[in-house]
This record gives sequence, structure tokens and C-alpha cells, in this order.
Amino acid sequence: GGARPKVLPIHHMMTALLVLKTLSIFFESVRYHYIRVTGHAEFWSFVYYTFAFLKGTILFTVILLIGSGWSFVKPFLNEREKKVVAVVLLLQVIDNLALVVLNAETEGEQRFDDWSAILHLVDIICCCAVLVPIVWSVNALEKSIEQNAESKAAEAGGGKAAPPPGSEDAKTLEKLKLFRSFYLLVVAYVYFTRIIVYLFATMLDYRHTWLRYAVTELGTLAFYVVVGIKFRPVADNQYAPVRRDEDDASNQVEMGKVRSGKAKD
Repeated sequence: GGARPKVLPIHHMMTALLVLKTLSIFFESVRYHYIRVTGHAEFWSFVYYTFAFLKGTILFTVILLIGSGWSFVKPFLNEREKKVVAVVLLLQVIDNLALVVLNAETEGEQRFDDWSAILHLVDIICCCAVLVPIVWSVNALEKSIEQNAESKAAEAGGGKAAPPPGSEDAKTLEKLKLFRSFYLLVVAYVYFTRIIVYLFATMLDYRHTWLRYAVTELGTLAFYVVVGIKFRPVADNQYAPVRRDEDDASNQVEMGKVRSGKAKD
């Protein structure tokens, strides 16, 4: 048989995200069931909000880590990527706090409108923040391809040829296409779930408001499936490390710390 697919740490996080997403939907259905039967569900609301918080946090973290190339391109994050992750995690705490307060208020009241605005603002900021590492990865890959092409053209005396299949340049080009498609996927997911669905909901009467949530979940499912297929474990790791000049300094500092630690031992 062929070589075994290589499972990376990010794949375990993607699996954890699927489990948390399933559990959050399950506990939300249990919560609504008890609200319908008894009129209240404090315990199940607590359980649901806990899993909803974990799911939201892991979702944005996974998108950030995939976009930064962690596991696929490099084994660790540089300082600026760590800062983006920290900011998004903080925003997720605020976002879920707003969600809890929002569900305790009555629609139409001033506090409801204020917290609803905070919720949407924080959510949009999170969605914009997760795009930043993807742009960094695309720029780094483009720069790597451009530098390699220029150096080889100089050696060959001018003229740029397409990289031969299986070469490092060809793999870098494949990675560039992959991250570009991931960027478009994330933008499409954000646009669909935050704007298209919102506009769709304004056209629904109160008997069909459930369609808003059904359409959102279908869009989310499609996003999960496509990303899972594109970044599935593969036998021949086409995501092998490439030179990322902007990260060289921070990466060498990290490696220097590791070596100095071993030297002390």
C-alpha cells in the first residue's frame, strides 16, 4: 500500500472543533426543549453557553493557526501571530459575555440593543482579525516564489521557466494556491454568515425565523467540509517548510532559546 497520511497537531484541533460544534448544537436543542416543557432551563443554558464559548474560541483559533501556516508550514508561531491569537481570544470572551447578557434581556429594550450592537461589532472584528495571518502567509509565499524565480533567472541568464513538478518551487506554488483559496473561503464564510444571512432574516416573518439558523448552519457545514478536504492529512507532505524571510529573525531567536536551554542541561 501507499504511505500513511501524516496527522499533524492542527488536525487534532480540527477534530476537537467538530466535537465541540456537535455538542453545542445538542445542548442548545436540550435547552430549548426544557424551556418549552418547564419554562426555564438555567442549568442547560449554562452548559450550552460553556460549549458555545469553547466552540467559538476553537473555531477562530483553528482558522488563525491554519492561516498562519502552523503545523503545515512551521512548527511554531512568531511573536506577531501570538499577539493576534491573544487579541482574538480576548474578543471571544467579550463576545460570549455579550451573548449571555443579550439572552437575559428583553428584545426592544435599550440594554438589548446596546449589547446586540457590541456582539455584532466584536464578531466582525474577530472575523477581520483572522484574515490577517492568511494575508501574511500569502505574502510570504509570493515573496519566496519571486526571490527563487529571480535567482534562477539570473543563473540561467534571463527568462523565467515554470518550476518542474515535485520541485520545492512547485510545492511552494501549490501552497500559495492553497492559502489563496483558504483566504477566499474564509471571506465567503464571513460574508455569508454575517451579512447574507442577516439580510435574509429581515425578509422572514416570525413563523419562519428558524430558516435563518438553518441556513447559517448549512453554510457553516459547507465551510467545515471544504476546509477539511483541502487541509486533510496527506502521505506526501506538500506543506513542507518554505523560507519565510519576515519570520527568520524571530524563528532564529526561538531556536536559539532551545539550543541555549539544551547547552545548560
